[in-house]
Amino acid sequence: MKIIDIFANRKLYAVKYDGEDFHELDRLLDLWNDPVHLQTFVKTNSKDIPKERTSYQVINDILNNVSELEDILDEIATDGNRQFKEFFNPLYNQEYKVVELSMQKGRKNYLRLYAIKIDENCFLITGGAIKFTHLMEERQHTLEELNKIKSCRDFLKSHGVFDDGSFYEFINQDL
Repeated sequence: MKIIDIFANRKLYAVKYDGEDFHELDRLLDLWNDPVHLQTFVKTNSKDIPKERTSYQVINDILNNVSELEDILDEIATDGNRQFKEFFNPLYNQEYKVVELSMQKGRKNYLRLYAIKIDENCFLITGGAIKFTHLMEERQHTLEELNKIKSCRDFLKSHGVFDDGSFYEFINQDL
């Protein structure tokens, strides 16, 4: 596992898992922009799509949302007055106190980016999913993402990471 700096301002990172060609953000954006993948995914999960939407509409929604998601991240990265904490929220809605290495989600309609909040405005993307159901545990693909984010958090903790200072120290010695 490697940690990749996505933007030069050193506030958004992504995991590149062993055996993968791309870090998670690039991998997900490529996957979510692939109409063949989306057709297969929507067909496989057709019982979960909202009843008022056709498969074709859902695929178009996702393709539009991917573009919007990319725009949101780019805008935050390039606007000195904005921060990634505007996009990411606690994974569990009932999380109201400060949690060390909090599990987070960023969302755009059906799309989810999962991340670990390293510090106030520093996030590490661990994965993502197209999510139609309420709970991550309801479907195998979202359960796998939950396991990935937990595993990454445990990995960071086992290497003494608890805030941005220890995170930067860890990734600088990891390079």
